[in-house]
Amino acid sequence: MHISANINLEAAHLSRDCDKMLAPYIAKSLHIMPDDIVSYRIQKRSIDARHRSNVRLLYALDVELRDGTHPKGDFAPARKEDSWHQPEHTTLRNPLIVGAGPAGLFTALVLAEAGAEPIVIERGYDVQTRQQDISEFLRTRRLNPESNYLFGEGGAGTWSDGKLYTRVHDVRCSYVLRTFAEAGAPPEILYFAHPHIGSDLLPGVIAALRKRIIASGGRFIWGTQIVDVIGNGHFQALLTDKGERLEAPAALIACGHSARQLILSLTRRIAFKMKPFQMGCRIEHPQSFINEIRYGSKASYPALGAAEYQYSISSTANMPGATTFCMCPGGVIIPATCQENTLCTNGMSNSARNGKYANSAIISTLAADTFASPAEAFSFLERIEADAFTKGGGDYTAPAQKAADFLERKCSKSIQGGSYPLGMTPQALHTLAAPIYTALANALRAFDRQAHGFIQLGLLTGVETRVSSPVRFERTTYGASSMPGLYIAGEGAGMAGGIVSAAIDGIKNAEAIISTQRF
Repeated sequence: MHISANINLEAAHLSRDCDKMLAPYIAKSLHIMPDDIVSYRIQKRSIDARHRSNVRLLYALDVELRDGTHPKGDFAPARKEDSWHQPEHTTLRNPLIVGAGPAGLFTALVLAEAGAEPIVIERGYDVQTRQQDISEFLRTRRLNPESNYLFGEGGAGTWSDGKLYTRVHDVRCSYVLRTFAEAGAPPEILYFAHPHIGSDLLPGVIAALRKRIIASGGRFIWGTQIVDVIGNGHFQALLTDKGERLEAPAALIACGHSARQLILSLTRRIAFKMKPFQMGCRIEHPQSFINEIRYGSKASYPALGAAEYQYSISSTANMPGATTFCMCPGGVIIPATCQENTLCTNGMSNSARNGKYANSAIISTLAADTFASPAEAFSFLERIEADAFTKGGGDYTAPAQKAADFLERKCSKSIQGGSYPLGMTPQALHTLAAPIYTALANALRAFDRQAHGFIQLGLLTGVETRVSSPVRFERTTYGASSMPGLYIAGEGAGMAGGIVSAAIDGIKNAEAIISTQRF
């Protein structure tokens, strides 16, 4: 007998591995004996922290009961799961995929397992080489513009916690999570409401995904930058930075939005429009403060781990809204830059999320009509990044400012604490964030009303200028650009925002390529 059941448990009394020991609680909820439970599977686990004195863990479960068992209480017939079926075999061969981020990798995986033998072209390198280049940058402050926190296998998300939460409701989401789990990600990503992998584990998961693609006939070309597309009424070839012409029956551009030069090249070839995009600063607090405001305990609880938050204020007729974004519990702030003499920050967490600090971006939106062209928008962002680099001292030290001083528009006298690995220096971030200063200031005051101490304990570090793209490429049928045979996907296309949504967009593009490119 299979049923669906829900249980609601007080988090303070649960152990770290409580998910494996739910049978007694399930039995109590259903008014049966624990021995009546053959097995159970967690469909979803979420946290109810509305009342800090009584934080709850909420479970939705599929339970198999021994024949003849008569449960009572909160249960229903077993849920029927929707499933996504991979495309059947295709005769298409050797389509090109530009970018080894989540959109490119999942496009490649679906195409490879359909027999298309795709070729993935990445300007950066595999995660092992990329890790070495990042370590060298942190040790010497010499940046490799092609191999860093933004460029390389796995994309920018590889070193930003590996968050897998998405608001996209799509049957392919389960396939994405299951694929990550099969590649070595923690199994709880299949049911956590806010799943994450962790930047210490994600490189290994990405490497396993690459090996699966290769085993199915795909291949990878590293250290090769695509600078233009060639087509005369129909896609013909990609042009590399070495002057090579790579011809193929079809190609997918799945670059991230930090590939600004390629995006500019594409705007001269295919239809696009300007879109709203975000910028802001990263703010950091002691993780113990976040635990206390969310769970009522500085040390949190074993079953919960480091606390998260998400705050926002809505736009009004006179003021753009603002929101926290990419919140990293127990994490660190990193120098997420790919251009020498510029600086942009991001955040990351390892799987344990056991660092001393919590960080998040606070961002506001610039309207689509703020800039007349993509080049103008990118130049604006690059000026801010260059100014941040200079204000930090010209060596990737980050400019920083206490949140209280940010509100008063004064430079902090000193900076203490913080996780940024290359050091911080007091600077006036309110001038760097001038275009959205009022929105960020209003947000800080609003967030402090929800979490008293948010301002007093908050430390703003660097600028967050690589949140999303100011460009969205128009697509005719799914994924297809205005140049037949050329597809475009993911964050660089302005069509996704995060690992899972980009992966789903890649899968849909693979389906479209297979269905329309029949040779």
